Amino acid sequence: MPSHNLTALAAPVLVAALLAGCAASAPKPYGGSGGMAAYNITPDVYTHHYQHGFTGRDAMGWDANLQWAWSRIGAAKTCGVPYAADKVLAQLIATYGHSETAHGMVGIDFHHLQSKGVPGFCSEARVAEVRQQLPAFEMGRFVKRW
Repeated sequence: MPSHNLTALAAPVLVAALLAGCAASAPKPYGGSGGMAAYNITPDVYTHHYQHGFTGRDAMGWDANLQWAWSRIGAAKTCGVPYAADKVLAQLIATYGHSETAHGMVGIDFHHLQSKGVPGFCSEARVAEVRQQLPAFEMGRFVKRW
């Protein structure tokens, strides 16, 4: 099988793995079609969850607060906001467990790729919010919203 076919098969497997063990209901339900578990997450769906939380089935089995942190760190990557990645990863592992790969590839990079697809994502307000959060993340202070 050519290698490009293996890549095409990897995405559905990753999505299935992320869907396992969903918890908690969303504080503000998403009223559109699809959701974070869709194969092709549209910019409006991602933006809704970025603003209102990745909770319930849209947390894809991960802690909703962890998803929130991942989304802000992914936004930093998308918007070119520098941060100490090694410190943030160490603090994520210390706080939430899991591996560097889980936090880096499954979490932060996933959110980076989703936010990268949202037109106008890096607004001044969003960049300011991310800049404000990063020093806290580097010190292991993660918001508990849900």
